[in-house]
Amino acid sequence: MPLELSGAEFFGEDDTPGYFRYEPGEHLLVVEPTGGGKTFLAYRALRAAMRQHPELSVVSLMPKPRDPSTVAWADALNLQETESWPPRRKLLRAKPAGHVLWPKHEMGLPPAARREAIGKILRAGIDAQYRAGNSITFVDDAHSAAIFMGLNEHLEELLVNGRSGGAACWLALQKPSGSASTGSVSSFAYSSATHIFLGRDNDARNIRRFGEIGGFDPARVERIVRNLRLYRVGGHTVSEKLALDQRGPFMCLVGP
Repeated sequence: MPLELSGAEFFGEDDTPGYFRYEPGEHLLVVEPTGGGKTFLAYRALRAAMRQHPELSVVSLMPKPRDPSTVAWADALNLQETESWPPRRKLLRAKPAGHVLWPKHEMGLPPAARREAIGKILRAGIDAQYRAGNSITFVDDAHSAAIFMGLNEHLEELLVNGRSGGAACWLALQKPSGSASTGSVSSFAYSSATHIFLGRDNDARNIRRFGEIGGFDPARVERIVRNLRLYRVGGHTVSEKLALDQRGPFMCLVGP
C-alpha cells in the first residue's frame, strides 16, 4: 500500500514542511463524486501553495449561485469576493491575498442568457490570469464553468500553454467524464496536471478512466480508488484521497 498520511501531515499544517511541494505553473486536478470533500481538499492545497509562494496571483472562479464552503474559505485565506473583473478595490481594507470571482446570477434572465453573462465575467478573470502568469486560477465546479458557461476552450488554453508562464489551472470535477448531450471538460485536465487527487468512486466507467492517467499502474490505481476509506467529519462523510504526483511519479494516501 502507498504511504498513508493525514491531511495535516501532507499539507504541512503542523509547522512541518509537509509532503505537498508546489511550483508555479503546475496544474492540479481533484476528481470525486459530490459531497466527498473535494472542495475542502482543494482549498487546503491552495492554502499550502499560497504559503509556499505568497507572490502568486490567486483567483477562485465560482460559477454556482451560492456555496457556503467558498464563503468560509474566502474568509480563511483572505480572498476578496468580487462580482466583476477587474475587481474594484474596496476602501478601508488591506490588500487581499487573492480574489473569488463570483458573478451575480440574474435569475430573471433565461438560462442561456444568464450563463452567457456569467461566462463573460469568468472569462475575463481567466484571460487576465493567463496573460499575467505567476498565478493560480481555481475552478471549483469545472464542468459547470467549462460546459454550462462555455469556457472549455479558455481552460484548455490555460492547461496547454499556461505552465511556461507560471499560469496554473486548478480544477475540481465530480467525475472524469461529461455527458453525451453536453460534452465534457478537456482531456488536458488529466494529461497536463502535475498534482491529481482522486476520491472514492465505485462507478466502473469512472474507475477505468482513472486507470488511464499516465505514469501509474492502471490496475493499482483502480483498486485503490475503489477501496479508499470514508470518514465522518463535521457531520459529513468524506473520502480519503489518492494523491498522484507526476514528477516522480509518486503516490500516497491522504486522510482528513
